[in-house]
Amino acid sequence: MKTIAIERKASLSPDTFVRDHLHGIGKPVIVTDAMERWPAVSKWSFEYLKSSYGADFGTASTGFYSEASRLTRVDAYFDYLDNPTRELPGFWIRNQDCKPMRGAPAPADTPFYLVGWYAFQKHPELYEDITPAPYFVADWLLAFNPTMREIFEYAAGREYWSLYVGPAGSLSKLHTDFWRTHAYLAQIRGRKKCLLFSPTDSPYLYNGEVDPENPDLERFALFDRATAYECVLEPGEMLFMPADWWHQVRALEKSITISHNFFNDSNVNDHLAGIMGKLPMLAERFGKDSDWRRTLAPGTS
Repeated sequence: MKTIAIERKASLSPDTFVRDHLHGIGKPVIVTDAMERWPAVSKWSFEYLKSSYGADFGTASTGFYSEASRLTRVDAYFDYLDNPTRELPGFWIRNQDCKPMRGAPAPADTPFYLVGWYAFQKHPELYEDITPAPYFVADWLLAFNPTMREIFEYAAGREYWSLYVGPAGSLSKLHTDFWRTHAYLAQIRGRKKCLLFSPTDSPYLYNGEVDPENPDLERFALFDRATAYECVLEPGEMLFMPADWWHQVRALEKSITISHNFFNDSNVNDHLAGIMGKLPMLAERFGKDSDWRRTLAPGTS
């Protein structure tokens, strides 16, 4: 497998960014000055988040797209960070329907990763500590009011802004993001190893089943033809990932990361196609949700 180091850049103009990183299939880049004015960079320590929001409940998984999660209190999870070999308090739920499980799933080889906190939804004041859209690229989500963003997130079953916390070794396995969104990872605490693959390498990635850190080339022989774009993402750095790029991310230290998915003129048609596919579900929700109807009715604000 060939490897290429992901470039680090600063002072990017929007035109330069579009030319070098959005044109065609795009190209990942680390922007080193994107978070310079974020209060979160200095403010969001592990102790601060635990003391401020520890009474929340969230779900911790042994990686993205796992079948089960552990429902736990956020303060209990922060205690777990420093000793991830111990049992995490809480109980198991199925990710498919969020119902309790009678027994535990098979043991995993990675620690619990707090990916189901929904911190920005529960605490909108957290947006005040970040700049929701990066300075170097257009983000059309900001043109929508909070209700429209809620509708989009309900249709996708995903958050557009997420706050992830995990110990060393926590893993997001190889995947692409939903509905052809662009994305960034903004690193607040700790370091992460990131491996990215171009959409043109999809035939060599076996639908994400191959482990790019330890590939089984007998099962996944074509993987050796792939090219990995790699980096260690440092605190205060932002990694931009174009739509449809595969990525696997592993924490090298206990970490706090903001993930943001978004669209603009380069991918809006593809993203809206995903939302249109959810119209029957949205219509049913509109029939039950008076707040949605009241907020979006003509003549209201």
